[in-house]
Amino acid sequence: MHHAFLRVGDPGAPVRLLAFHHAGGSAAAYLPFVQSLRPGHEALLFELPGRDEGEAGLRARDFEDAVRRLTADFRSAVDRPCVVFAHSMGALFAHRLVGELPADQRGLVRTVVVSAARSPRSAAGLATRPAAPFVARTRASVLADLRRFGGCPPEFFDEPQIVEHFVDVLGHDLHLADTYRTADGCFDGVPFEVWHGTEDDTLTPDDLRGWSDCGPADVTVRGFPGGHFYLSEGRAAGLALQELLDAAAAAEAA
Repeated sequence: MHHAFLRVGDPGAPVRLLAFHHAGGSAAAYLPFVQSLRPGHEALLFELPGRDEGEAGLRARDFEDAVRRLTADFRSAVDRPCVVFAHSMGALFAHRLVGELPADQRGLVRTVVVSAARSPRSAAGLATRPAAPFVARTRASVLADLRRFGGCPPEFFDEPQIVEHFVDVLGHDLHLADTYRTADGCFDGVPFEVWHGTEDDTLTPDDLRGWSDCGPADVTVRGFPGGHFYLSEGRAAGLALQELLDAAAAAEAA
């Protein structure tokens, strides 16, 4: 049976990390970050379909279609205490999926970390809801976004075929964000942490503070050195995530 995630670590671990990647990214993009954590936890790295060459037909039609495809695997993964970590566009999926969990499963979510992400209300306000990818955006504008957000080494842009593929993937992922709509959900008892790079010029303070108006009552904002992809620019975020996992494991042991 195909699952929408890549499994890393000990399947019998008492605590799980559930992670969602950024637009244009993949589960594999999280591997260096997750593999820097100490052993003793399990990570399920969720991935949207259609990352590889020849898989364009597998991609979700819009944001709601992507949520439907992720829901069953996400709910099956929340069968023990877990920490949810979601970067950039992935934060919109984490927010929706956690908010729609049944109460008994929601009680197993120890912390949700939304990273380098606009709040749901802000994201919905920017969504233009085009009929298809590359209608509201052009390939040139998506390539400009790929350069602006960073995360790619300079030599990446010297390979036209690779660049074309990632522009295509990113353009389809941005279509998911462009078709996003806010939805009601329940977040009782689930603390949220809003993480960001202190040098990330793609977000405003209001984008970050707005998470407190989108369901979660308990929101902590934390900045780390670096830009939009601060996760790969230093060890501070990895150490902070390790602390959250350790705290969840200690609470479970007690």
